[in-house]
Amino acid sequence: LSLLPEDMQELIQTAMKITENNDKFTLNVAFSYTSRDEITHAVRQSVKMVEAGEINKDDIDVKLLDSLMYTCDSPKVDLLLRTSGEVRLSDFMLWQASSSITYFTKVLWPEFKFYHLLLAVFYYQRNMFLLDRLVSNRVESVESESDVHSDVRLVQAMEQVQS
Repeated sequence: LSLLPEDMQELIQTAMKITENNDKFTLNVAFSYTSRDEITHAVRQSVKMVEAGEINKDDIDVKLLDSLMYTCDSPKVDLLLRTSGEVRLSDFMLWQASSSITYFTKVLWPEFKFYHLLLAVFYYQRNMFLLDRLVSNRVESVESESDVHSDVRLVQAMEQVQS
């Protein structure tokens, strides 16, 4: 936080104080963050642990790297929102988003409203079952692929109406 202007630091401290007892949801806001830096940091930490004799090199696995990520104390990412019409993650939470639903919208962040969030949640609900099947390695022929494409078209149409 020390890299931010004082007024921004004060606002963030106030928000943190107000929400300190909240435990149902987690909001991650990344300032001056890149996934490459985070993953590099985790790998370097694991190498230091091997050099210090704390672990064997064979102990380096996904679980260990997960524990060394900046977000190790956060729950897994279920829904990642990307605003501004960009259809890329821009080096943002690449490790954590590997098994999440990513929702892309043309709406710019300052104009992002509650109903945009509802559209994203709807998209998430309609597509989560496909991700569950992929993640659990029970990928069968997806007969409902045309349904997914129609869902995407429906969400896009709803966005056009809202914008």
